[in-house]
Amino acid sequence: MKGSFYYIKDGGSDFVMEDKTKRGLTIKDTSIDDTLKVKADKGMIHDMDGIGHSVPIRWYFSKSQFVLNTVIKHAEAMEKKYTELRELTCPDDD
Repeated sequence: MKGSFYYIKDGGSDFVMEDKTKRGLTIKDTSIDDTLKVKADKGMIHDMDGIGHSVPIRWYFSKSQFVLNTVIKHAEAMEKKYTELRELTCPDDD
């Protein structure tokens, strides 16, 4: 299952939700995501001032605790956020 900005894959015992905007980012650590409270692979991005920020690349939703519809809701919320950001930063020239 995929959207413009995410993939959801079957990871055996987990549903794996991946942020497509973070493709190619090197995994620096795996820990619990502050927002979604699930295990997440995280990478490092740097802002304009050169300050590094740890960002989630993919999340692991245990099938014993989550149903696919819950993961889809999180993915669609991310999709909406990125779509709104794209519309704000790249408006049509019509």
